[in-house]
Amino acid sequence: MTASEDVPAETIATVTRRSSFLAALAAGPKRKRDLRDELGVSRSTVYKAVRELDEHGLVERTDDGLVLTLAGRMVESAYATFHGTVTDVSRTRELLASLPRTVDVPSALLDGADVVTAERHAPNRPVRLFEELVGDADVVRGISPVALPQYVDLFHEQAVTGELAANLVLEKPVVEYLLTEYGDEFGETLDTGHLAVWETEATLPFGLVVVEGKRSGVGVVAYDERGELRGLVVNESREAVTWGRETFDDYRSSGTRLRPGPVQ
Repeated sequence: MTASEDVPAETIATVTRRSSFLAALAAGPKRKRDLRDELGVSRSTVYKAVRELDEHGLVERTDDGLVLTLAGRMVESAYATFHGTVTDVSRTRELLASLPRTVDVPSALLDGADVVTAERHAPNRPVRLFEELVGDADVVRGISPVALPQYVDLFHEQAVTGELAANLVLEKPVVEYLLTEYGDEFGETLDTGHLAVWETEATLPFGLVVVEGKRSGVGVVAYDERGELRGLVVNESREAVTWGRETFDDYRSSGTRLRPGPVQ
């Protein structure tokens, strides 16, 4: 490896080591004593950090104190984004491990998300969050590879009372199960005109619910290989909701609607 090829690695190492100084300077000009007081470090640590950042062209001295250069601002912003992504992935890695290895989900889904996992002492916590999300909705779009009894009761009650319009894409075995085990409830829900169901031959990698109403948001439901619920990620950001709608539309386009009706 040539000396020039070493430069990015050295810069990355410096940025990682001195990220707290970059974050402090991102707020505006600061003198060395201000950095020492704000970060709670020694004078020698401040001098060493400033020297290293200066060597990589990330800071410069002005009459108002030390400031980030353009390169420094760009690097600080990129590092903050990277650090946030790693933090989000780390706190959700148990849930992500329940999803198929080939699944792609955007980092926007995890950024600032509420994450609830099924614990041994509280296996129904994700279900309660799901019920809360759907219960506040006027319109729901979703996909599901499983049929939990709680889901059946929830959608039946909401649709029959006219409080919810739902569009669902379900795996073929799920539809067959619903027709066999919940034929009357399922048929009554469809007859209300407030539920539209598309049957798909595809294997759905996770559950998905996109809601509109008192709150807009998207929820991704993770199941293990036995179909047991492992957890739920809920995010209300515009980016996450847009991804959820697009994902629903992709699966709906390849499905077959069970019967005509007004809900779309």
